[in-house]
Amino acid sequence: MKRIVILGGYGDGLVAAEVIKDMAKAGADVVLHGFLNDHQGIGTMISEWPVLGRTADWMLLDDDIVFHFSLLSVGKMRDRSELISSFGIPRERVVSLIHPTVKLSTSCRVDPGVLITAYAVLQPGVTVGFGCSIRSGANLGHDVTLGDFAYVGPNATLCGYARVAEGAYVAPNAVVRDRTEMGRFSVLAAGSVAYKSLPEDSTWIGNPARRAV
Repeated sequence: MKRIVILGGYGDGLVAAEVIKDMAKAGADVVLHGFLNDHQGIGTMISEWPVLGRTADWMLLDDDIVFHFSLLSVGKMRDRSELISSFGIPRERVVSLIHPTVKLSTSCRVDPGVLITAYAVLQPGVTVGFGCSIRSGANLGHDVTLGDFAYVGPNATLCGYARVAEGAYVAPNAVVRDRTEMGRFSVLAAGSVAYKSLPEDSTWIGNPARRAV
């Protein structure tokens, strides 16, 4: 039995918790052991699971424990990537969570620490970097590349050969045209359509997407 501890809590942590429950129902040999959380008291409960300690306490847990990061904060993607990297958890102890209903091509590469929720589709040749989050109904076309810590929101579409760099944020229902690139920590707002590449640290809104920040 693979015991998983989530770094996080309410909100994104419970999304990950439900994926683990559904994985177990589908026959995966996994169980959520509890949370590490810097805001809830040790010994308190987050839904039906205990808070085992602070996030820095990961190294005090048994060596067979594996970890998943649920520390998503919209608008703070750079902070998120720096925080997760700062923990220093070995990658062999970081686990990806993939909902049983996900359509994942056998030619995809998914790095550790990834969350993929229900009914997402990843076409052949997709590469997903460390710590990415892909939400329900998202469609990643063939040969799409996600850099580490990238986020793809519910029902977003990334067309073939699109590239989303480290920490970039594709909001719900947004579309990234084929062969279009999103720079590091760039943001494509909800429902927006990117027809051209987006520079690093920029925010784009509308159809066609226009730079807002």
